[in-house]
Amino acid sequence: MESSDSEERDEADSPPVPQEEGPMPEAGANVESAQSDEWWSASEPAPDWSQPSTDATETEVVPTKEPSTVDVYFCGHTSLFPLSRALRAIANERLTGVMRSFWEQEPIELLARDGEIVSVTTRDPDLYCPETPALLTSVDVVRVDRARAKQRENGTPFFLTLAREESIPLDAATELMRHYGQKLFSEIWTAPRAWIMFEKNADLLSDVADIEGEPNVRDWALETLRLVENPEQPASFDPTSIPAYTRDGFERVQRLKLTSDEAQFASQFNGARSVQQIAKNLRLDLKSARQLLFRFLALEIVECWPASTAEEPEQPSFFQRLRGSGRRDR
Repeated sequence: MESSDSEERDEADSPPVPQEEGPMPEAGANVESAQSDEWWSASEPAPDWSQPSTDATETEVVPTKEPSTVDVYFCGHTSLFPLSRALRAIANERLTGVMRSFWEQEPIELLARDGEIVSVTTRDPDLYCPETPALLTSVDVVRVDRARAKQRENGTPFFLTLAREESIPLDAATELMRHYGQKLFSEIWTAPRAWIMFEKNADLLSDVADIEGEPNVRDWALETLRLVENPEQPASFDPTSIPAYTRDGFERVQRLKLTSDEAQFASQFNGARSVQQIAKNLRLDLKSARQLLFRFLALEIVECWPASTAEEPEQPSFFQRLRGSGRRDR
């Protein structure tokens, strides 16, 4: 009798159905809180975005598509996830697919194959190439218009279409695609708030299978930054601020093919000199110094500190570090 009573009490005290339904409100609360956050914070990436996002994150980022058809590797606003990190992730992880940049104009698509930049395009041919290159002056206008119309449909650069129709040489078309693609991508560097998303999908590159990729993504990115004529830096550019190398900026700047002006400017970064002092040492006007600084800031090679942090002793400059490391090697 005692055993029977205890079993009845156990069944009455702990019914099975409420135990299964208990966690459900918490799960619902978590879903609500996840949906209330900004969409860019739906995933928790590694510092350098070297790890792919989970399936649940992909579903949240692209709610209009099935997870089986879209493999989103990373996404975010450029104000929180800079373009330089996205390009480094493409190169370091040898990604294949397309990185779409959404801004106030037609989206820009960067196609990558095994970590190499294949092409940059958009479905707006006037945004892609507003003028008529000299190479196309002798090409039939009807063919050019037809090639531009095809770019509006599927994004294929009209230079490539003309080359496949044997209207222009393929090598010349490839060079034009590289130039105008870099010029197009350079506009994203100064976009105030662009959204980027990389989709891993090898099928997206089937139409450019005959185009070779650019293996050196670092120098490719620097070339696009050189095309930025008037960078907007209201928050980061202060003549009295002090540029200093980031944690791995000193190592990465040594792997870049710098111009003489860029190399001289980089040699002045020692954590103590202000931008104004660097410009004075190199006899540069502040506009030129601003353009050079913008490139190193965009690549996350340096960061600027307030002038109040300049009380510390001067650190060795770029070339002094190189000479010091050479003596240690000997």
